[in-house]
Amino acid sequence: MNNRHKATFLLFVAFVGFLGSYPFHASFAGGLIASTCSAALIGGLADWFAVTALFRKPLGIPFRTEIIPRNRERIFEALIHMVEGELLTRDNIKEQLNRYDLTELLFGHISDAQQGGDVTRLLSAKVIQWAEHPRAVDVLEEAMKILFMEVPLAPVLAGHIESALDKGLAGRLVDLAVDELKDLIGHPAVTPEVIRLIKVAKQNYESGMKRRRFFNETILGMTPETLAVRLQKDMEKFLEGIHDADNPLRLRLLLRIQEWAEDLRKNPSRQQKVEEWKKRLMERLHLRPMLEEIIQGVHDHSNAVTEEEPKWLKLLRSRLIKLIAEWKGDKDQRQGLERVIKEFLFLWIDEKHGEIGKLVEENLQRISDGELVELIESKAGNDLQMIRINGSLVGGFVGLLIFLLTFWMP
Repeated sequence: MNNRHKATFLLFVAFVGFLGSYPFHASFAGGLIASTCSAALIGGLADWFAVTALFRKPLGIPFRTEIIPRNRERIFEALIHMVEGELLTRDNIKEQLNRYDLTELLFGHISDAQQGGDVTRLLSAKVIQWAEHPRAVDVLEEAMKILFMEVPLAPVLAGHIESALDKGLAGRLVDLAVDELKDLIGHPAVTPEVIRLIKVAKQNYESGMKRRRFFNETILGMTPETLAVRLQKDMEKFLEGIHDADNPLRLRLLLRIQEWAEDLRKNPSRQQKVEEWKKRLMERLHLRPMLEEIIQGVHDHSNAVTEEEPKWLKLLRSRLIKLIAEWKGDKDQRQGLERVIKEFLFLWIDEKHGEIGKLVEENLQRISDGELVELIESKAGNDLQMIRINGSLVGGFVGLLIFLLTFWMP
């Protein structure tokens, strides 16, 4: 028997007791029972009216009834304020996030997917789902800027340069630079500029002296145009020699690259210059067109009917797995990643915190008056019925005391 049935049973007992004892109310026992039962009946009925008035119109009376449905907006406003302003404040959310090692959660999630063989499917689904968001480009641009500004560039550059030197890749970089210089020097558009420089040098050398002009024109017998072509060919031949593994200039270049990498890792002044250069670069760099192209490529792949894995996904997967392996064993890098993730999340929380109240309000507004009443009654109705029970018990006790106090009065 729940409290509603108990309260109804008490009212029934009080009503029967009052009817049965009222003909004998002139006697002590009859009067005691009648007074007690009548007061219990009145107290129980009054509290039934009060409890029912919270949700409905008892006996059809509209005055000061249906309190909860009529005040639903005020109740919802109080709930929204409690959730947004007291429970899930910006500081509370950030404090909870700071208690967790987010990199451990991230690595664990990716590792589970990798062991299950579905890391590619996971990455593809997450990237495609994220790319559908209207602010994907804005978020990605902001995240990349935070990442570039937070992660020190000097150690990363030094590490890549040293790795390239160990694998012999630095030599390829020198060869690439040499080939580009050769193409630049041998380009027809460069010849007029070389001729101009030779003419300027010739004029500066002669300085109006006839013997120097006579020597240049008669003894050397070279026009600026002929000298320019010869000079270009000699420079190309000189650069071609740098391709040789034993070329002294090539060895000096590789040694200089190695020294620069070591200096970059150990010299605070050099590191500061690199960070300043990075900052200037980020101020001028326009990432948006490139990111829009990437997002469009993701859209095109998601809409295409093909089972072939896109290049961006292959690159993302291989790079991600490699980065995870590096970060897991490097405490400093993990701390840097943790800092970047949390800073990005904190910025997102500051920007989107107001959405919590909107989300709570949207879900609350979906609840009808009937559903609201049913929800509260299902959670607190049993306790509310105790009010009726207490009303009957307290009323009966008070009726008993009043009868005892007034029975012997003249």
